[in-house]
Amino acid sequence: MKLKNQQEDFNLLAQQLLTEGLSPKEFDDSSFFSMMATLNARKKEDRAELVDPLEAINQTYGL
Repeated sequence: MKLKNQQEDFNLLAQQLLTEGLSPKEFDDSSFFSMMATLNARKKEDRAELVDPLEAINQTYGL
């Protein structure tokens, strides 16, 4: 089931990129692994390990 979901995600990404103006050739020439990395990218707020400590203090204490 997970593979089917990944395939569906990949197809959705392809659809979105083509809709946004990426040419079919550019899409076909791109690396599968690069596309999978794109699919698995996390939002900034979901990447706690990349939080700037000073920014975290400022957000917490409103400095």
